[in-house]
Amino acid sequence: MKTIRVFSIAIALALFVGAMVPFAAQPVAAQTGQTVLVTSPVQAFLDAASGMSLLAPISMTAPLITMSVESAPAASDYACALVKQSPKDYTKMKTRQYFDMKWTVQNTGTRIWYANWVPFKYMGGAKMQTRGSTFGLPGDIHRGKRATLVVDMEAPKTQGIYSTTWGLYSGRNAFCRVTLTIGVSK
Repeated sequence: MKTIRVFSIAIALALFVGAMVPFAAQPVAAQTGQTVLVTSPVQAFLDAASGMSLLAPISMTAPLITMSVESAPAASDYACALVKQSPKDYTKMKTRQYFDMKWTVQNTGTRIWYANWVPFKYMGGAKMQTRGSTFGLPGDIHRGKRATLVVDMEAPKTQGIYSTTWGLYSGRNAFCRVTLTIGVSK
């Protein structure tokens, strides 16, 4: 936003200065029909305002900008499929009922899920876990193999519908998300 304001002020200043340049004064190059090399957009504007052609060549240099971008792994490098979960979504629970949430997922990507590199983390929703929000895998999970992810949970103390979301991570990217939605009554 600040750049736009600075640019707007520069244009307004150029217009003001251009209005102050006497129109009767013709540059020598314009009178003789020579091609003139303009070194700045402001000078081009001033020359045009004083009667010089707007098609005069403009020579400008721009700074060279280089950028290094760290690429994320391809989408198929880390991927999963939910094979089963227990309890199933919309299971009815009593308030404060303890249960083990189990998701069985299959590695459908091309990379191995190393136990010390791919954490299983709470992402959002109802905090029903009874201990911890980050867990390790039970072991390295090779392509095509399955893992059962278990979290000790307790149903909330008030009635309602509750959802929680968990995920497997590669660095800061969640590549495998699993959810649970339960109904809680007295």
